[in-house]
Amino acid sequence: MLQCQSCSAEVDSAARFCPACGNSLPAADEKAAAPQTIVAPDQGSASSGLTGSAAEGRFIPGTILAGRYRLVALLGKGGMGEVYRAEDTRLGQTVALKFLPDALARDREMLERFYAEVRIGRQVSHPNVCRLYDLVEVEGHHCLSMEYVDGEDLSALLARIGRLPADKAIEIARDLCAGLAAAHDMGVIHRDLKPANIMIDGKGRARIADFGVAALADRIDREAAAGTPAYMAPELLAGQPASTRSDIYALGLVLFELCTGKQRFQARSLNELRDLQLSTEPPSLSSSAPDIPLALERIVQRCLDPDPAARPTSAHLVMAALPGGDPLQAAMAAGETPSPAMVAAAGAVGSLPTHVAWLLLACALGGLLLAAWLAGSSTLIGRTAPAKSPAVLSEKAREILLSLGYPEPTRYTHTSFTVDGDLLRHLRETWPDRVAWQAGADAPPGPLLFIYRQSPAPLVARHTLMRPFGPAEVGRVTLDDPPTTRLGMVDVLLDLRGQLAGLRAVRSTSANADGEIDWSALLVATGIARESLVPIQPRWNLPVHADTRIAWQGSFPGHDDTVFRIEAASLNGTPVWLGMQGAWAGEASVPAFGVRAPTRTPSPRFQIALFSTIGISLCMFVAIGVLVRRNLNLGRADRRGALRLSLALLFTSFLAQMLRADHITQAFEQPALLINSLAQALSYFVIIWLFYIALEPIARRRWPQLLVGWSRLLAGRWRDPLVGRDVLLGIIAGIGLALILQLSVLAPEWLGRPSTGPRGQVFTSLAGMRHLGYFMLWSPYAAVNIGFGALLGLLIFRAMLRNYWLALAGLALTMYFGFSVFTGFDDIWSPAGAMFTVLYLCVALRAGLLSSVIAFYVFLVLEATPLTLDVSAWYADRTGLALLLLGGISIYGFSTSLAGKPYFGNLLVERDADSR
Repeated sequence: MLQCQSCSAEVDSAARFCPACGNSLPAADEKAAAPQTIVAPDQGSASSGLTGSAAEGRFIPGTILAGRYRLVALLGKGGMGEVYRAEDTRLGQTVALKFLPDALARDREMLERFYAEVRIGRQVSHPNVCRLYDLVEVEGHHCLSMEYVDGEDLSALLARIGRLPADKAIEIARDLCAGLAAAHDMGVIHRDLKPANIMIDGKGRARIADFGVAALADRIDREAAAGTPAYMAPELLAGQPASTRSDIYALGLVLFELCTGKQRFQARSLNELRDLQLSTEPPSLSSSAPDIPLALERIVQRCLDPDPAARPTSAHLVMAALPGGDPLQAAMAAGETPSPAMVAAAGAVGSLPTHVAWLLLACALGGLLLAAWLAGSSTLIGRTAPAKSPAVLSEKAREILLSLGYPEPTRYTHTSFTVDGDLLRHLRETWPDRVAWQAGADAPPGPLLFIYRQSPAPLVARHTLMRPFGPAEVGRVTLDDPPTTRLGMVDVLLDLRGQLAGLRAVRSTSANADGEIDWSALLVATGIARESLVPIQPRWNLPVHADTRIAWQGSFPGHDDTVFRIEAASLNGTPVWLGMQGAWAGEASVPAFGVRAPTRTPSPRFQIALFSTIGISLCMFVAIGVLVRRNLNLGRADRRGALRLSLALLFTSFLAQMLRADHITQAFEQPALLINSLAQALSYFVIIWLFYIALEPIARRRWPQLLVGWSRLLAGRWRDPLVGRDVLLGIIAGIGLALILQLSVLAPEWLGRPSTGPRGQVFTSLAGMRHLGYFMLWSPYAAVNIGFGALLGLLIFRAMLRNYWLALAGLALTMYFGFSVFTGFDDIWSPAGAMFTVLYLCVALRAGLLSSVIAFYVFLVLEATPLTLDVSAWYADRTGLALLLLGGISIYGFSTSLAGKPYFGNLLVERDADSR
């Protein structure tokens, strides 16, 4: 007979493993081949009932060590030292002291491992893990202070009573999964999980102990093989490094022993153990324990799969697969913050029935076509229907310049679109019905105008204003950036028919011209007959140098009721400036081209929204700072998720700005553009990281069900059916948001009521496809900001009002005013604005964060796209790109939500069977 060094049990001399604790026994023929077994004494091992009078230790009860620890009893001793129960006289609590044997204490490598135990074990703080407190050196002895658990270890319990009842086994299994998941979330792998290292306290709760052979996951390749062979995964016995899935294998062995009362593999040698692990059929718990639920048997089988890739990826997934109970609800009830992995593992599978998935896909694709159709009547682009492309208008601008005496166009040019804000406001106030509005909009030059700029030197944007929360404009050439100050620069403004609406040029003053200037060519380019004009006195301040000025008042042919003021100026006989403005603009001076910036007098609604936004923003910044510090200190922050999301948005926003910027060939200019764009992208990175660190842990604690799909996507589970379902719901909701704004324009007209006029949309996408690509890449940042902003608002109102429903009402009101500024609603109480806010909040608080982010992204893309169903329109390619992108996302959501089911259900299968 032999005696186990760990639990002192007597075993057969031919055995290789102790049946009581599972530790390996020394054998001469295997010392060289077997991996080193490291055995740690446990607080409640087989000798846990021994005291100082029943088992000899190096200290006697009553001894006071380090001036604070009074020893009470010897709890156990083994190959890794002795464990004493002691009283910490300073803190007034009972602790367990674990001493390293003197022989091992002199081994520098083992001493370093002892220190590593403290560093590693202190990282894990969880009710199902025995806490490690401190490392003390007493008279040359090294002692580990740890939490004392008043109970016995699971090995002793199973040896005493056999197997556990099914309900108790499931309860213990859930405790083990929670404790092991907490360790894995901190990057700690236990590597020696077995019944002897699991304590059952006086309340029947399981506590994982002894991280003596644990190692940080990121240092695992540098650690030596360690553990108890009877509970080691096949890959560990083969010499491969440990991983979280090797811990999952050990967990499966412990669960099997919980349910059956015996070890899964009975082997007399390591070779026999390897063979059994690789060749044995999946365990059948029901044969030994008929009361074990099938779900528990299945998850144990998955844990014990010889292939690590086939096992559950985390202890959270194991816990989620256990029969009964909701791990999220259990964590919330216990006052804990579930980890991101637990949230991702919770919730339903998410797969949709085939007919439901098809219905949602049809709604998404049909909604996209409906939005494109309604855009023809509800948007400014749809109603003005630009017939000439930027290339045609640019050529027209060059022809006009040649007719005015300018030389051939220079190398550097820029084109874009702008809107006459004064005219739009006038149309909205004067012609509320659609017919009258259309008549006014069709009058030259119209609300939508084309800008053509040329310069002898590269056009380089000068503004570098950082916009942490808005679209970046770094490197984008605009109407006045760079300013028209360089000799030879010429700017032309055309209406959509190609007629001149404005001119601005910088020419040399050295030449002299004689005689009266002929303005005929200039007036012909505008489309106005000179005989219809009445000379008046010039009054506008010119943005360029000129030596001759003139002004007229008149109207365009066929539009006698619309009076315009037209002013022109020349230098050395060549026109250098032209501006025109309708009578509705008043007496105020205007900038170059006679086009006022699209501004409006602040309405009460706008003022309320502005002050509300400022107030909420101030509260937001203060709250963000407090929450970031708190979550980092408590270790609740999902640093990995925050880094992944922030890096992704850093990459997309930087690419977006590279598309947005107007590039030049001069090498000395490009580094400045790259630096400014990278700085803008880094500001996005910091903001998203702070938002995520501050808000995600609180949302995970209070509303984890809203983060299930989001957590799965962030974990890389792109093919998860729940992710597909949430994406599909978000697509439909985003289309719904766009349709609400379109119908807010059309519904009053259909009902015979005054309308506010068409929506402006974003005009830069007309200037080039790259600008639409910019919005597609920048919008994820804006959508994530809005999603987390809603969570932050809910938290702030909840803290102030102490009631969820009142907080929700306050959030809805605040978001309504914020959306009203963004969407342009004029009335202080707008039904459309209320519907927009309610729909977004319903998606965010019911479908979850992922759906709300997708919804706002879809809305932003549709807002930035000049939509049309006329395939002959020159900007139809923009519509095609947007519909291709959003349709592709819809199809992805549809396909993923089916979880591998046939697209047409069993229909084709049944037909194929009938044909046979």
